[in-house]
Amino acid sequence: MTPFQYPLLLACLVTLGAAAQDARDRSDLGLVQRQITTIEQLADRAHSSATDAERARYRFDYPRFAADLQRVRQGINKYLSPSRAQPADPVELTGDYRTEAPHPSPSDEHD
Repeated sequence: MTPFQYPLLLACLVTLGAAAQDARDRSDLGLVQRQITTIEQLADRAHSSATDAERARYRFDYPRFAADLQRVRQGINKYLSPSRAQPADPVELTGDYRTEAPHPSPSDEHD
C-alpha cells in the first residue's frame, strides 16, 4: 500500500462509520415515533376514562400534553426528512400539564 492510499482508506472508514451512525439514529428515532404513538393512545384512554375530573381542583391537561407530543413527533420527522433552507421553529414545549379546575358558580354552592 502506498503512502497516498492511507488518507483514502481513512476517509472511507470515517464515511462508513458516519453512515452506520445515521442508520442507527434513523432506527432509534423510528422506535421513538412508535413509542409516541403508544403514549398518545394511553393518554387518550386515560382522558376518556377520567371520571373525577369535575370535582378535582387540579386536572391533567391532556390537550396540552397531546400538542407537545405532536411537536416532538414533528421535530423527529423534520430531522429524518429535512427540507432545505427552512428555519427551525423556536417554540419550546410547555411541560406544565396541571391545570386548575374552574371555580363553581355561586348558584352551584350549597349553604
